[in-house]
Amino acid sequence: MLDSDKLAIAAHLHVAMRRKLGRVTDVEWMVRSEEYAREIIRLALAEPDQPDLHHWARRMDEALFAVQAQRRAPAPPAAQRPIQSGPTGGGAAPAAEPPVPEPKRYIGRLR
Repeated sequence: MLDSDKLAIAAHLHVAMRRKLGRVTDVEWMVRSEEYAREIIRLALAEPDQPDLHHWARRMDEALFAVQAQRRAPAPPAAQRPIQSGPTGGGAAPAAEPPVPEPKRYIGRLR
């Protein structure tokens, strides 16, 4: 996920916490510091009867930590990987998947 998307989600969470709880948060730091983000998410989810806070806290958690969990997931053992046969016909090593490019987005500036 792009940093601009993470910042947008953090900004929504910041506004919701400011309106509902009167708490002021640091949006930039929320995206940069894992410890700070986890604490803000914990505070938002701890509030009863605040579905708006819960929604943005879950989105923030997914944006920041779901990607890290996918990166840290171990590769399946070799016995579970499918065997791909190459032109030689033998059991060649599986081909590496090409990297998925991030979507192109307009990035401009005010004049």
